[in-house]
Amino acid sequence: MLFRLQLTSVAAAWALGPLAAAHVILESPKPFRFIDYGPTNPLSSTGSDFPCKIPPGATLEPVGEPRVMAIGEEQAVSFSGQAVHGGGSCQFALSGPVSNGSWADYPLKNADWKVFHSIEGGCPARHQKGNLDGPNQDKYSVTIPQGIEPGDYVFSWTWFPRIGGQPEIYQNCAPVTITPAKAKRMSTSDRRELLLERAPYPGLFMANMGEVSGGCTTGEALRNQIPIAFPDPGPSVDRPEGTANLFEQPCDGNPRARKDQNQSEGPAGTSTPPQPSSTPVLGLAPSPSLTTPTDSTPPAVPTTSQVPQSSQTSEPGAVPTSNAGTCIEGHLTCLDDGTHFATCTGGQLTAPQPIAPGFKCRVGSGVGLDISPA
Repeated sequence: MLFRLQLTSVAAAWALGPLAAAHVILESPKPFRFIDYGPTNPLSSTGSDFPCKIPPGATLEPVGEPRVMAIGEEQAVSFSGQAVHGGGSCQFALSGPVSNGSWADYPLKNADWKVFHSIEGGCPARHQKGNLDGPNQDKYSVTIPQGIEPGDYVFSWTWFPRIGGQPEIYQNCAPVTITPAKAKRMSTSDRRELLLERAPYPGLFMANMGEVSGGCTTGEALRNQIPIAFPDPGPSVDRPEGTANLFEQPCDGNPRARKDQNQSEGPAGTSTPPQPSSTPVLGLAPSPSLTTPTDSTPPAVPTTSQVPQSSQTSEPGAVPTSNAGTCIEGHLTCLDDGTHFATCTGGQLTAPQPIAPGFKCRVGSGVGLDISPA
């Protein structure tokens, strides 16, 4: 019995230009102006345009007024683009405050990012085997926590796709203005929740950017086509597709995270948990002393040893070169051996990737792969 892995449907969109047929972009809040080519492309594999897909020497340029977000209120976040790569995992973070709205003067390359919400699996689209056939109807919401000081901030969305030709990281940034929470009477439980919201926020998870991310990649998760569970997702986490099919990401390429990991290593292979810093971070309130509830064990996620590994060894030959007639952006090509496929990205086929053990694909190119038992 055949089943079809449905992926990008871009034939009609291709006629509208490269942006219409390209990958996902943050739609709301509205991103800064993209200076480099390809706003929907991933960040450079060297990390040269990290953060915010801003090349060296360039500055942040808002397009219109910053989005206003009130502390403690749900804020809608939306995306455009059909090439959702089977979803994946996303993080939302803030950096700032930006003094007097001087976006062009903000030291972006040295920015300190604080993650306030993570989505593990199902982002930027839920329950997708591949890409979308039409507009992305999935909506998401985030809440600015009480521990953030009001002011202008750089809002960041990062995405690690579940499916692709190679490990990638996408990032869009947008200007936002954080306003104070509305005054209200708080119960004891509300005050306890407020203290938890002021807990330390983790730094931005970094990978797939070469030396910039310390050589850390999401390659193993990508090979198994499983969304990652972040090493430190922060105090607010959403798992819209459940916890049973998440890959426990073993590394974090953020230099601050690597430093904490090294410091936590004790003698004879033992480790001690890193202690929260009492030094306030710019724009973020220092965390108060509090006793967290004992029932705080996070949901179990599969370790690397629990993920089925392919018994095939890939020895790719010359990857076919593409041209306008044979390689359509986002399309998949089942290669001649019927056990490997490649994705058309940037007008070229990516390196071959193996089909899951026990299955084969029908040789050819299209919006999806025809998969059948081997």
